[in-house]
Amino acid sequence: MLLITGCCPASPSITLKDFVKLIPQWEVYPDSPYDVVGDNGAAYGHYQIHKVMVDDYNRITGSKATHTDAFDPVFSEHLAYAVLSHYAKHIASTGVTPTADHLLFIWNGGGGAWKRVESARNDQKQINLNTYRSRATPIIIKYINGNANL
Repeated sequence: MLLITGCCPASPSITLKDFVKLIPQWEVYPDSPYDVVGDNGAAYGHYQIHKVMVDDYNRITGSKATHTDAFDPVFSEHLAYAVLSHYAKHIASTGVTPTADHLLFIWNGGGGAWKRVESARNDQKQINLNTYRSRATPIIIKYINGNANL
């Protein structure tokens, strides 16, 4: 079981599995159809997956998934877990403890975006990543706090 530290200092941990299950809560409106499309037609399904993420998944797993496979929420959850697990292990191998912020930046900005958590840049991509984090963080905190007493 991979534990990811919370998104804020002194936060409890969340499992990667639970983090992945939360992604649709900040990606799409509640009750969105499985075939929801965003980002001007580039992002598919409840996880709002771009083709580059499917390509990354295929590279990591040796699979031959297509972008339209991302409309399947079960496949999308599997893809998200596989990709984020891969990068979390890579982050840990560098001596950095993976956090929810790292995963948020990867999910929104690609495999190398995790480095911007510790080394923020003054550019539009950083602004976009910070905006994305501010949208997802309350959902993650609510989940952590709701499950901390279980």
